[in-house]
Amino acid sequence: MRESPNDRCLVHRALALGVALLLLLGLGSAWAQRVPLTLYVAGAQLNDVNAILNAFYRQQPGVEVRVFRSGAGEVIAKLRAELEAGNPQPDLVWLVGEEFFQELSQKGLLRRIPPTFPGLPAQYVYEGGRYYEVRLLYNILAVHTRRLGSLPEPQSWQELLKPQYRGQVAMADPNFTGPALVALGYLNRRYGFGFFERLRENGLIIERSNPVLQDKLARGEYTIALTNDYGVRQKIQEGAPLKIIYPRDGAILAPTPIAIPTWSRYPQEAEGFIRFLLSPEGQRIFAELGYYPVIPGSPTPKGAPERLPGIKGSADLNVLERFNTLFALRR
Repeated sequence: MRESPNDRCLVHRALALGVALLLLLGLGSAWAQRVPLTLYVAGAQLNDVNAILNAFYRQQPGVEVRVFRSGAGEVIAKLRAELEAGNPQPDLVWLVGEEFFQELSQKGLLRRIPPTFPGLPAQYVYEGGRYYEVRLLYNILAVHTRRLGSLPEPQSWQELLKPQYRGQVAMADPNFTGPALVALGYLNRRYGFGFFERLRENGLIIERSNPVLQDKLARGEYTIALTNDYGVRQKIQEGAPLKIIYPRDGAILAPTPIAIPTWSRYPQEAEGFIRFLLSPEGQRIFAELGYYPVIPGSPTPKGAPERLPGIKGSADLNVLERFNTLFALRR
């Protein structure tokens, strides 16, 4: 029997449909085969994390990063519970403060990455490559310029104790917020715990977190905030009447390291994420988001000094307990 033109057309259509289905199945299979990394992160807003991940995906489309983001205290508590249950989840841990990383390292729970990042200063490589600094976050003072009115701008941490600022100053809860915990430790070492007793007498207000604090500062609910620099820069770019003040007695650098734990199922892909953060593209994105990069020669945040001499801070849990008692805070 001779094949009709209609029959040939149907055959061609069937073949084309089959090829299309195979292609779709192949794409679906490729999507399903994306490597699923889990990132636990504190000290960065979710929008910032998403901006970083979108840029990372352009270079590594075969990786998918699942994120748990919260305050440093909550992230650490979650991971501690998982470790006690014998089921830790993250492939990458990115937190504020070195203390928890030191604890994990002492237990042999951090994977070493050889420090082969071009231009990275040695001071940002911790314990031979067990964890790394990838951006710089500072505690500073921020003021709402309209609400401040005729009051002078405070130029140092100690000036917050002046009676003219009574009831005008707020900070984030150090139980929840890593940078606040680091600032607490540093200011206690420099000025003693009496500094906080006097701040309380002067009406210091404690907010839940830096994002909440910065939102209220931008709306004019507070006059002065002890907070992080990058979040205030973002508010200024949004049009808020805020100003950053770098205290004469030192902006407080809050370490924000990142590490790969030994239980990670995908250590090579996790290392690729850290290498992206320390790449020129990653450092450029940090600057755009308001953070100082760690690689010399990278762009600086818009409106920020080219260089910012800072004093590295660290947490002190004994001081935190005294602070909780002083301000009647509950952990």
